[in-house]
Amino acid sequence: MSSLLKKVTMALLILVLVATFGFGCGKKGEERTTITIGCMADLTGVASSAIKPIAEVFVDTARYYNDQDLIPGVKINAIVYDTHFDAARIVPGYDWLRGKGAEVIVVVMAQDAEVLKSFAERNKCVIVSSSGSPGLVEPPGWVFLTSTFSRYPTFALLKWISEHDWDYSNGIPKLGIASWPTLTDLDKVDAMKAYAQAHPDKFEFVDGILLPTGTMDFQSAVRKLKDCDYISSQSPQGAYFWRDYLAAGYHKAKVLDPDGSMSSALPFFTAMNGWGSLDGAVWGMSCLSWADRDESPLVQRMYDMLLEYRTGGKDISNYADNQAYEGAGASFVAVPFDILDRAVNEVGAQNFNGQAYYDAAIKYKTDGPIWENYPVNGYSETKRTLMDYTALWRINAAEKSFKWAGEWLPIMLAP
Repeated sequence: MSSLLKKVTMALLILVLVATFGFGCGKKGEERTTITIGCMADLTGVASSAIKPIAEVFVDTARYYNDQDLIPGVKINAIVYDTHFDAARIVPGYDWLRGKGAEVIVVVMAQDAEVLKSFAERNKCVIVSSSGSPGLVEPPGWVFLTSTFSRYPTFALLKWISEHDWDYSNGIPKLGIASWPTLTDLDKVDAMKAYAQAHPDKFEFVDGILLPTGTMDFQSAVRKLKDCDYISSQSPQGAYFWRDYLAAGYHKAKVLDPDGSMSSALPFFTAMNGWGSLDGAVWGMSCLSWADRDESPLVQRMYDMLLEYRTGGKDISNYADNQAYEGAGASFVAVPFDILDRAVNEVGAQNFNGQAYYDAAIKYKTDGPIWENYPVNGYSETKRTLMDYTALWRINAAEKSFKWAGEWLPIMLAP
């Protein structure tokens, strides 16, 4: 056989092998299986300033997974339903997302997850919520929280304040809370009250004032809490409270944010009240900050996504203005996509459904390379809250910056 004939024969053999087995083709032309994940979020209602960035990072994370082919053979279809912060839209939104093929639904507001709990059990559709109450996950079912109950990090942060932040030569510090009656803030009211009752030599609880949802006038709350040393007020309502607090001439209290709620509307808050109002604030978060991206592959991913999908490659001059994006991505949105990856690896893309996702979720731990410098948190067959630690953050108002204090505080299950 001539040399030319040998070359032609070999080339034909390679073509046959490629056509038959795909050798050498990579994944470029491979047809992907579409998996749909839904999200319910307020895009246009009273809480949209805080929640819309979460929906944006949800969509961007799906796009990043697709662009980087992080789950080979899978194209993620991320769809968002606008709840408009209207309870009447929750069930229709769930039906709409299910009708679009969603086997998993990410829910931003805990009260939305409360409504959908029974639907999740019946339809074998996993609900992943950013927060919730004990009744939502006890007994353990098809709802998974990417955080924990707000009371547990509240206990931990109050203990830290008593040991490291407050000078008791100034007397016993006074606590208060002003917000709307969300499940998380109801939980924080109970936690602050319980901790002060258990440690009367450490704290005095003044009041927990929860005004009707949508209230923007907090002057009555200011009058009741004016003598407090630490005040918790979740965003975006916190921006209105601190506006009225500062306008009344008060400057004594520090912002206390046990679960990072304030970060979700930080640009809104600082535009209204300035950075000086945050000086000395004490925050507990379930993630690291922009300033820690060199230490966290997950935060670096959020940074890359923000630059590519939201700023057109232009660097951001102030990371803090985009903290809601990073915080949502690194503490909430990353989890459901990571579980999806593991579920597909276990059963294959063609066999994926809600049951496969559930089976992967109850074994899930934050132990992959993306979670470097995070403690290992996770679910189990009996545990539906993820976080067992909270990251202590400090704020430098002069530098308009956040920084992880280098410490993860174990949450406390009792005061």
